[in-house]
Amino acid sequence: MKKILFLTVAAAAFLLCSCGRDEYRIHGRVTSNELEGVKIFLVPYGHEERENVDSVLIHNHEFEFRGREHWMCTLRLISHERHKGQNLLVATEPGDIYVTIGPDSRGGGTPQNDSLQVWKDLTIEHNRRLGQLYDAGLKEEAAEEHAAYRTRTQQMALALGEDSILGAFLLQLYPLTNE
Repeated sequence: MKKILFLTVAAAAFLLCSCGRDEYRIHGRVTSNELEGVKIFLVPYGHEERENVDSVLIHNHEFEFRGREHWMCTLRLISHERHKGQNLLVATEPGDIYVTIGPDSRGGGTPQNDSLQVWKDLTIEHNRRLGQLYDAGLKEEAAEEHAAYRTRTQQMALALGEDSILGAFLLQLYPLTNE
């Protein structure tokens, strides 16, 4: 009888452990006190159909999403509150993803989301530099800057893997070409 009970408990423990392995958990915080009770949405990129969108209410500056669908998503506030927090791309890969929604939203905690934050920071710097070059009338240098950014993005995508959520997303933005 003890063996049957032990095997039953062991099987249940195995099932519980294996069930959570492919689950993502987004642990979110907001920086604005004005967002208490506001709805935040998790919208799959390219799959914006209503049945794929998830939402929760922000409570005590926090929110959480859980799921098993793995794709690129955008975290966004309800439309009339979007000025209080920047949208944030997240890859819903298995594991704990930590995000902060505010004027400069940030994310990380899993390999692809850490890489996504690096790419976001590079993109912000690229856009700043590109604007400076265009303002100075340096169109040729701006084109070179953009070509280097595109190549960096493609290299990052290939390093992540074309079959990864982020790799596929980046290659969709900047496809490989035979130039």
